[in-house]
Amino acid sequence: MWRQGSCVAFSFLFMAGIYIHIPFCRKKCAYCDFASVPGKEREVKSYLKALHIEIQLKSGVLKSPDTLYIGGGTPSFLKATQIAEILENIEKIIQPLNKFSEITFEANPESLSMDKIKILKEKSVNRISLGLQSIHRKSLKKLGRLSSPIKFHEAFLVLRKSGFKNINADIMCGIPGENLKDFSETLRFLLNLRPEHISLYSLEIHRGTPFSRMKMQINDDLAAEMYAFARKTLMENGYSQYEISNFSLPGFQSLHNLNYWNNGEYLGFGPSAVSYISQKRQNNVKNLKKYITYLIEKRQCPTVRTEKLKGREKLAEKIMLGLRKTDGIELGNDIFIKFREIVDIIL
Repeated sequence: MWRQGSCVAFSFLFMAGIYIHIPFCRKKCAYCDFASVPGKEREVKSYLKALHIEIQLKSGVLKSPDTLYIGGGTPSFLKATQIAEILENIEKIIQPLNKFSEITFEANPESLSMDKIKILKEKSVNRISLGLQSIHRKSLKKLGRLSSPIKFHEAFLVLRKSGFKNINADIMCGIPGENLKDFSETLRFLLNLRPEHISLYSLEIHRGTPFSRMKMQINDDLAAEMYAFARKTLMENGYSQYEISNFSLPGFQSLHNLNYWNNGEYLGFGPSAVSYISQKRQNNVKNLKKYITYLIEKRQCPTVRTEKLKGREKLAEKIMLGLRKTDGIELGNDIFIKFREIVDIIL
């Protein structure tokens, strides 16, 4: 039984995915609603110690995971030696890194140095997710981004030269002050580099973010026009849309994210990380200091919420996740029975 603040081992369980959250960044973007803290270099050492303990405590639930995703925050904020430490702990406690089908590492161009790239390559990381958002400096400044199109271009070429053949780039539509021409220039810039995968997000304003406090407004009609333009342009250039916000060249879909949308199982480590095991969702505490305290002082998993999905609720989640994919879902008897009144209306 899963209990608040506890970890239970399921040694028989097949784990599809592992997520590791890095809560650090140089500067928090104005739209960011994730569990991240700017600066805080002094906290990194304690955090890595706590993360190591959590991996040890949860190691019993893992059996041959397929994917590993290191996200944030900004994972490339860490030093090369710290990145190596995380990957080495995974290898020692969970499984050899070369047994993962896919290992993704999120990075921002301005913090992705040659020594970090070398470590990632040596440690079997085979997919890099690189943040771009826009090529327009005014937009990047408004978003609170520290990078530039020049830095992105340089980082991309260095990754290519270093042998990375699976690169994702994030771009954003609906940025206040941008028009369709501005957005199309960002898209063209990216298509000239031809990354294997492109994630297209529409800007959202979340409560508690600087954009929310500034009462920033989004032109939803313009954002929708940008999205439609991008979808058409990407498909004309050989990219297939397989999920609402994701496009890839043939054979380069994100295996880790597909597992989420297929309602598969995964195990999360770090502040705010979520695990989904045996139809139970378990949430870690969001606060960094509390996370560290749970693990270092109490040697206790930082779980603050557990819920078991069953019946109609479980199916609703399956439908919600599945409908994010362009493949959709199969209307089996279970869905017909639980949601018959809705299905009848649609059909």
